[in-house]
Amino acid sequence: MQGRFIVVTGPSAAGKSALVAELLRRIPHSARLVTLTTRLPRPGEKDGFDYYFVSRAQFEERLRQNELFEQAEVYGNLYGSSKRVLVDFLKRYPFVFAVIDVKGARILKEKLPESTVIFLRPGSLQDIERRLKEERMGVPEEEMARRLQTAAGEMALAETFDIVVENVDGRFDETVSGVLKLLGL
Repeated sequence: MQGRFIVVTGPSAAGKSALVAELLRRIPHSARLVTLTTRLPRPGEKDGFDYYFVSRAQFEERLRQNELFEQAEVYGNLYGSSKRVLVDFLKRYPFVFAVIDVKGARILKEKLPESTVIFLRPGSLQDIERRLKEERMGVPEEEMARRLQTAAGEMALAETFDIVVENVDGRFDETVSGVLKLLGL
């Protein structure tokens, strides 16, 4: 493997996907590892771009075939990354980015210690709550409470990752610039 594998992790609504999209825009000849999930697409998400949306049976078959580099269950849905695609991308691109939940990022770091894991921390739990309400309208209260509780636990793990970057509302450009600087770009 020649390229550098950069994983962006953090709690729900921390801005992980937005950060990776902007990094891909600013870093020529970089790629994003699209993960598989068994969850249903959210409005505006596209299969093969945001995620590969698969059935639980299809996901479990890929697990049985040992095709996944990492996998985790989050909020009752399965997520995982293709070994073959990752190896191929690392041969072809100088930077490969992935958005992976905290559980999956911890597993991945154990299996691929040379990867760089960036924990994207929102300014506060209130920021997460507000973003979830704005971006994912219709989230039931019990789901919101569960996500906030999970986010609090994930934020407590932030310092266990390679890099911690704060993503404060209204300062996204500063967040992106800070990550580029930390990556030596």
